[in-house]
Amino acid sequence: MRVAIYIRVSTTEQAEEGFSIEGQKRRLLAYVESQDWTIAGIYIDEGISAKDMNRPKLQQMLTDMEQDLFDCVLVYKLDRLTRSASDCDGLLKRFEAHKVVFQSATESFETRTATGRLFIRLISELAQWERELISERTRAGMEQMVVEGKKPGGRYPYGYDKNGQIVEEEAEVIRHIRRLYMQENMSLRQIALALPPRRGFLWTPGRVADVLENIFYAGVIRYGTKLPNGKFALPRKRDLLVECLESAGTHTPIWTREEYDEHVRLLRSRSEGGWSRNQTYWFTGLLKCGRCGAAMFGKMNKGNSPGAGTPTYLCHRKHHNRSCDMPMFSQRHIEHLIFDHIDSIVLDSALTDEEQKANRKKSDYKEKEVIRIKRDLEAVRERIKKWQYMFVNDLLGADDLRERLNEEAEKQKELNKALSLLGPNKGQNDVTKQQLLHMRDIWPTLDDGEKQEALRILFESITVHTPLTRPKGVRNRFFESSVEVVYR
Repeated sequence: MRVAIYIRVSTTEQAEEGFSIEGQKRRLLAYVESQDWTIAGIYIDEGISAKDMNRPKLQQMLTDMEQDLFDCVLVYKLDRLTRSASDCDGLLKRFEAHKVVFQSATESFETRTATGRLFIRLISELAQWERELISERTRAGMEQMVVEGKKPGGRYPYGYDKNGQIVEEEAEVIRHIRRLYMQENMSLRQIALALPPRRGFLWTPGRVADVLENIFYAGVIRYGTKLPNGKFALPRKRDLLVECLESAGTHTPIWTREEYDEHVRLLRSRSEGGWSRNQTYWFTGLLKCGRCGAAMFGKMNKGNSPGAGTPTYLCHRKHHNRSCDMPMFSQRHIEHLIFDHIDSIVLDSALTDEEQKANRKKSDYKEKEVIRIKRDLEAVRERIKKWQYMFVNDLLGADDLRERLNEEAEKQKELNKALSLLGPNKGQNDVTKQQLLHMRDIWPTLDDGEKQEALRILFESITVHTPLTRPKGVRNRFFESSVEVVYR
């Protein structure tokens, strides 16, 4: 029997044993082997809730089902597929229409009999009830904490320790940031360069802006979600635009509320007057249109749509002469596709490792040279960070910094040229796999500039493909699409 494996984790479940991607994958592969089935495809939706059907890999699986690519859908548990009773009923009907069997690896039911189908529908009703009950309880608990002046979960921001007590040295840095912005009239970038490292990390303009915009420093607890129009709404109540909850916190403030309102007004006025913070487009110079081959450039999405205020990418030919009908891609969409691609590489390498070993014909010399050059490139990048750190701490003058950076740039150019002479690597050798895994692990800790640099280290180009021309709906960033990459 040809089987399609479907795996899903939501953000809150990724760390839970048994529900992680690796945990589900390991158990499902063992189940397939025990049944002597053939894997027709593996579909993984990472960090996406099962509250609806707007999941890219689920939609791809349903499309493949219509093309008769498999005979059975296998999941770890029913709630990995859906937590909605109505969606469950619709999926079962679609499976039946295409003569596809549904099977859970940990629950004793199937869709071959009327009793099995009834039991599945009852289980899905309970899963939906559980999801809604947990959501209501969580929101009520968070709101009550805010009413009592307590922080509703999460880490305390820079300036406070893990118990919510002020760290005076860090609090003085926060006050200094406000003085530089209000009294010295410095830009966010100038402030970032003037500050010492923060807990081992260099400041960035984005981090400076986050500090100035954080109302927690003004002694206020806020629970809600910031919308593109600048308003705030409680989670899961965006359509109603219910004002978020605010209350005086029990923590010691670093600014007064009047000071906070004053510098936030200045931030807003500068943003509207062309002083908006510099947004780094992570994929600029890498992204290509899969329809016409032209480069895709970054621009800020404007308007009142749910995606307003976020970076997007547009085909150059579409922008200049409308000769291409490739739709826009949000930066978050491209990010999702890249990490989905990385997961597929890791999975494929695990399933076909023996085949890859048999077909690997790359010379040892070339592999060693690639490793050596990339190690030298990493050393250059570390030295660049050291020169910048010395400049920020007045240990190096501007002229000396410029001279050293020019030297490092020449070394980078020579190393990249030597690497290119070894030939483009369009496969995934062991070094590239380890780099991809490393990038996936450290990605959440990187700022915009570091993310852009990490992508350029690994990729020569990224080509996006989609059969759609005008995708509709709120979730356009997750419409049907894929990427094709060329590694450095």
